[in-house]
Amino acid sequence: MKTLQIATFGDEDKDGIALGIQNFPIHRLILLCYSIDESKAIKYSKKIESIIGIGSEIILVEKENVVKDTIEKVNEILSRKSTEYHDILMNASSGDKLIICAALSSAFINGIKAFTMDHGNTMLLMWPVLNFSYSEIISDTKLNILKSIDRIGGMVSSLEELEQISGYGKPLLSYHVQGGKENKGLADLGLVDVDKGERGKTIINITTLGKLMVTSNSFNHDD
Repeated sequence: MKTLQIATFGDEDKDGIALGIQNFPIHRLILLCYSIDESKAIKYSKKIESIIGIGSEIILVEKENVVKDTIEKVNEILSRKSTEYHDILMNASSGDKLIICAALSSAFINGIKAFTMDHGNTMLLMWPVLNFSYSEIISDTKLNILKSIDRIGGMVSSLEELEQISGYGKPLLSYHVQGGKENKGLADLGLVDVDKGERGKTIINITTLGKLMVTSNSFNHDD
C-alpha cells in the first residue's frame, strides 16, 4: 500500500514536514511552495530523498492567487496520482497562513486526510475529513447554477435573473437552490446564501465554499 504526502513548504516551520514523514507512511513527497521558496524547497526535498530514499516533486503556486492556484494544483496532483497511491495525505504545517488555509480547503473539498502542527509546534493534529468528496454530491445541474452565479460576480437578485443567465426554468432552479425532501439544495450544502428581497424576490449569493467548488470543478472539466 503506497502513500503520497503533499506538504506545504515555507522557509520556516519545516519541523511539521519532518513530523509528518516520521508519523505517517510515505512513499513520495510533493511540496507546494511559492516561487520565492523554490530553491530552498528543492534543497530540502533532496535532503529528504537522501535520508529515506523516496522520490519527491516541487510544485509552485502563485502567491497573488494562492487559494485558486493551490486548489487547481492539488486537483492536478490527484488526477495524476490517485490511481498510483492508495492513500494521499495533506500536511499543512509549513509556510504562511494563506498557503496553509488553501491546502486545507483543497483537502476538505476533495475529502482527503489533512494534518497540521499544534500551537506548540510539538505534535501533529488531524483535521476532520469528509467521508466523501464534496464534489461527489454536487450534480452537474447544481454546478452549472453555481458557475452561472459566479460568472456575474457571485450574486443574483431574483430567480428570474438566474433563469436568464443559467437557462434553467424557475421550478428547477428553486428545487436545486432551496432543496426538497430528498434533495439537499445549494443553500443546505452551504454553497449559496439565500435571502428575501423586495416584493418577495429571492436574492442568492455564492459563498466562499461555493466559489471554491467552482474553481475546483472548472479545473477538472478543463482537463
